[in-house]
Amino acid sequence: MVNASLAYEILLYINSFYFGLFATCELGTLILKSVLIIEKYDVEKDPTKLGQDYGVLLGLFIIEAARLILGRNGSLSERDVPVMFSVLLTVPSIVGVLYLLIWQVVVLRIEYIWCTLMLALQTLEFIFASMFVVTMCKGPSYD
Repeated sequence: MVNASLAYEILLYINSFYFGLFATCELGTLILKSVLIIEKYDVEKDPTKLGQDYGVLLGLFIIEAARLILGRNGSLSERDVPVMFSVLLTVPSIVGVLYLLIWQVVVLRIEYIWCTLMLALQTLEFIFASMFVVTMCKGPSYD
């Protein structure tokens, strides 16, 4: 059987570094798009599109940081409540990454790669966190 706690902790550790890279690259790309590519897509007519992209990105940064902190604290102390909140925060985080991947004003090819890697990490974390919570909520067996 797979040690879900160890796999979950490794994935959180990897994602903590990847999230920093992802956040920096996405923010830089969005600033670049707002300066250079904006004229081509008529954002001056509807500036809320660009504001919505910035809002989703800021919300994703906050949710993902909270999710990683709760997951690390819960996994290291082997408590199931912070991990359950981390699992619940995975859903809006995945929706935010899907927004950046599909519904953004302009999606660059490099963003497809970044967002796909982020979705893969989040999906694996969701699976192993769910396994970890199930093993933590289950009573001890004295076989």
